[in-house]
Amino acid sequence: MKLASLKHSDQPGGRDGTLIVVSRDLSRAVKATGIADTLQRALEDWSNVAPRLNALYQQLQDGSAKDSFELNVDTLAAPLPRAYEFVDGSAYLPHVERVRRARGAEVPETFYTDPLMYQATSAGFLGPRDPVVVPSEDYGIDLEAEVIIVTDDVPMAVTPADASGHIQLIGLVNDVSLRGLIPGELAKGFGFLQSKPRSALSPVFVTPDELGDAWRDSKLHRPML
Repeated sequence: MKLASLKHSDQPGGRDGTLIVVSRDLSRAVKATGIADTLQRALEDWSNVAPRLNALYQQLQDGSAKDSFELNVDTLAAPLPRAYEFVDGSAYLPHVERVRRARGAEVPETFYTDPLMYQATSAGFLGPRDPVVVPSEDYGIDLEAEVIIVTDDVPMAVTPADASGHIQLIGLVNDVSLRGLIPGELAKGFGFLQSKPRSALSPVFVTPDELGDAWRDSKLHRPML
């Protein structure tokens, strides 16, 4: 199934938007009224809520969903407008190699067995058509297309094989970096903060089954266009 969130105004979810179910062709949607007001609330009780959302998705597909409406992407917030945690990791090594070369740095051998990972900003994500506002172009605005994975509660010390069972939703993220600020921040030894403003998310998140054979080994095997 495909899920999205309407931008808040006087909507029930407030800053967390209003959860909607979106048709496979992205043409229509329906509010998840009576199931979960927001995607965050759905994730809190995913095992119980997901089957009900999927039933609504099937109704939307066959045209029997009540109060469905034409989807307007301009009305969408990020599917998950805020998250308790956003961890950015480098699972696609060719990208890591290119980025490191661009700033004159070598790829440590440990990266091939112990992936690079850092805790990124999760207090708010931009919607798919929201402007990316930065005080100055001198900061070196850079955008990276990335795959984003939404999980349920992942236990400490979980094995890679078991971790895959905690994946619930998949989407895309336009990861925003201010390259001009990164060297100074890294020199302090505490990682990214000012150099990583809010990133933008794709219009919808999808369950892994929507991707078919393109989702295997816990990775997305499709071109990033």
